[in-house]
Amino acid sequence: MKVRFSSPKKQNPDEDGGLPVRYGPGKRAVPKWKWYALVLVISTPLLFLLWRVGAALFFINAPGVVSLEKVSINSPFPAVVERIYASPGAKAAQGELLMRLEDPAVTQRIYVLKAELEALKAGTPAPSGSAPAGAAMAKVRIAEENVRYQKGYRDSIQSLFNQGAATRAEVDAAEDRYRQALAGLAEAKTSLLLLQSPDFSRQESIARNNSRIAQIEAEMKVLEERKGFFSVVSPHEGRILDVFTSEGQSVGGGAPLVLLGRPQSLTIMAYLQPRHISYTGEGEKVTVRFPGSISVAGRVSAAPEIAARIPAELAGVLGEGKQTLLVRVSLDEELAGHLRVEGLPVSVHLGFSLLKSLQMLSGDS
Repeated sequence: MKVRFSSPKKQNPDEDGGLPVRYGPGKRAVPKWKWYALVLVISTPLLFLLWRVGAALFFINAPGVVSLEKVSINSPFPAVVERIYASPGAKAAQGELLMRLEDPAVTQRIYVLKAELEALKAGTPAPSGSAPAGAAMAKVRIAEENVRYQKGYRDSIQSLFNQGAATRAEVDAAEDRYRQALAGLAEAKTSLLLLQSPDFSRQESIARNNSRIAQIEAEMKVLEERKGFFSVVSPHEGRILDVFTSEGQSVGGGAPLVLLGRPQSLTIMAYLQPRHISYTGEGEKVTVRFPGSISVAGRVSAAPEIAARIPAELAGVLGEGKQTLLVRVSLDEELAGHLRVEGLPVSVHLGFSLLKSLQMLSGDS
């Protein structure tokens, strides 16, 4: 037997046994606009993804930073940093004192020469032969003091070198100063022996003293001029970007001391994906967007010649560590002073070109 479950109510649900049945409104009726809103919310991630893909294909943007012209201020000779007046982020006027250096060997040498000069001048006009001998003995004492000082300085540098806090060049320089001090002591002792010899004449003593006085004065003039370089000043007006040393630190000749940035001269460094290289011809117009919804017109200064990894702070989650083209952009408009900040993140828009984008897609395929 075949059982069928069918009811005439299916054909006419508003009647029951010939009597009309009236239904009330549905309790769960939902307006259509709520359904549309629900569909829109659910599809939002997909729409956002489609927008990002489309924007990446047709709107060529690249993250970038403001880069000031940099001037490195280096040490003119081996020295010790005595005092630092500059601090990162501070403004520096042209000629402003940034740092003061000190060379202990120069200071000690000037002290020795002054003492020797005073002794020679005191002994030169003496009528008897004992004054030159006294001056020579004073020179010997000064030379011995210099030898002791240079020996202690050499030993301290050697100790720092053994601890990894000094360089081989500093050790060699200290050893050279010590040997020069020994040579000076030997010369002073020789002069004393000549003065004490019976056949030494007073005229020869005066001549030798005058010659030595002239040598000392010439050497002191050179050393005093060198002390003028102990003051490190700013060569241009700008902003201190970094200070590489600390007070009391020994630095070699040519070692970097301060990094100065010049806000008057800046460029934009953009990190562009390599597939967009067709947009980087020299003179290509771009738009640089700064924080605060400020847009400034610019152009590509030169075709990129360097590939670099995009900095982590600019890359985002998916782009970190990728190689990019380093594009240099110059601005066509004057930039406000508060935007001339080293490392300020910006966005560089290289334009929209459907034809170029389609050519790029066909090339990738």
